[in-house]
Amino acid sequence: MSNVGKSSLVRRVAAAAGALALGLAGLAGAALTANADTTVPVTGVGNIVAGTSTSLTINKYSGLEASTPDDGALNNSIDQTTHKPLNGVQFTITPVSAKTVNGTAQPINLDTPEGWDLISGVQASDVTKTGSAYTQDTANATTVTTANGGVAKATLPHGLYLVQEGDDTGNNGIVSKTADFLVTLPLPHVAQDGTTDGHWIYDVNVYPKNQLLAGPGKTINSDADQSALGVKVGDVVEYTIKQTVPALNTGETYTQARIFDNLRTDELAFDSQVSVQLNGTDLVAGDDYALTTDATGNVSWDLTPAGLAKIHKDDVITVVFKAKVLKVTVTGGIANGPGTGNPGEPGYGSEFNHKSVPPTQTPYTYWGQLQVTKVVKGNTDQKLANAEFAVAELPATANECPTTAPAAADAVATGTSDANGVVQWNSTPTSPLGLFVANSDTDPNPADFHKDYCLYETKAPAGYILKDAPQKVTITPGTTLTAGANDITVEDEQQNHPNLPLTGAAGTVVMTLGGIALVAAGGAAYAISRKKQSAR
Repeated sequence: MSNVGKSSLVRRVAAAAGALALGLAGLAGAALTANADTTVPVTGVGNIVAGTSTSLTINKYSGLEASTPDDGALNNSIDQTTHKPLNGVQFTITPVSAKTVNGTAQPINLDTPEGWDLISGVQASDVTKTGSAYTQDTANATTVTTANGGVAKATLPHGLYLVQEGDDTGNNGIVSKTADFLVTLPLPHVAQDGTTDGHWIYDVNVYPKNQLLAGPGKTINSDADQSALGVKVGDVVEYTIKQTVPALNTGETYTQARIFDNLRTDELAFDSQVSVQLNGTDLVAGDDYALTTDATGNVSWDLTPAGLAKIHKDDVITVVFKAKVLKVTVTGGIANGPGTGNPGEPGYGSEFNHKSVPPTQTPYTYWGQLQVTKVVKGNTDQKLANAEFAVAELPATANECPTTAPAAADAVATGTSDANGVVQWNSTPTSPLGLFVANSDTDPNPADFHKDYCLYETKAPAGYILKDAPQKVTITPGTTLTAGANDITVEDEQQNHPNLPLTGAAGTVVMTLGGIALVAAGGAAYAISRKKQSAR
């Protein structure tokens, strides 16, 4: 080749390198730390050795994009305390095999100057747009998945390649995919001043980064707050979901944001919304977000375009709502943990730009049961109807129940015994009575929980003595009824009757008079007999 030809080739390579540097600007780049003399293989200034093995290594990390594009060199200075390696991210690497010029497809061979001329100034969007002059050889595309520290490597022939991020099979919480980018194998080495220096990188490393979505956190109200909301089945619990807004890659915008909670319809029912806030300031329903509920337990808060315009990275969205407790489960625990957002799959979560990452925190509310049966003292097989009872919480500072029963309006529940002596409570279900035990933001051992209540008999059945002393009962989670603990038998003593007159008084007088007459008659007969004997 003449000196003129060599000079032309160098100019073409330099022009192509500049174009590819722009094409790689969509990557999240690491700091340029490579030294061309020690880390970049050199095969000769301006020369590409045809047939030399080339490879592309994708190093996938979380974090912000850098302000400069990758240079293709290996970078060992990634701070993995701030940039998490992302395993399970798929990439498709597709050869761009030809460009149509004047109706004729020209093959792209980067071992020739003509091949570099065909890709001069090319961008990824030029390849992917409808009606592109460039041909993608999809039949020879390669799919790789990052593993072992976020790394995926493919050994490929010389050429121009379109790299596209695919599925996140590692559930890393990637908000939006890295923009499509182009890479050549081999890659011209670009110096830090932006010029090429005649070096070629045959084993190319790229460092695309992604902003990650952190799953929301969820808490349940404290036990003291629960007492204010109600402590029997049919009352509500209050949940708080907090979501930090994720960062986006440069040039991206928030196109969708959603917080959801799919409730188990046999355990919980959405009751009401308390508030939706952004950084502690109320958002406006209808203007900033839309609340949607349905009969299958799905509840969601979706930001409107106006709401999306208000959010920025690291903002905090807080949703507070109430859900009605519908029953006591066998274990006593009602969990409201991570969900997928799919209909029919319970649990809560969030989505940003249509990417959902399940949270890990699961709050629990624990409930137990109380059953009361009214019987006759001394004859417990005989049940008593129409006895009235009230249940109250044991005061937080007390060890024993107050002697005075609460007014009906202040009681947790009131009820009346039926023909079988079983108290039917003025709540749902009617018996046994479902009572709150504890709330927890984690999942400890349910056996560690208990709560004390006071049971009062407020009215005895007709003819029976009111049991005026209250009884403290301890409720534990679950539906198991234990005699004397949460299965209480209350005995009422029958009223004693007043003194009655002596039974048969008139008959006694008659008998007494008759007895006296008999004694008198006997005495007369004896006297007559004695007189007769004396006369003889």
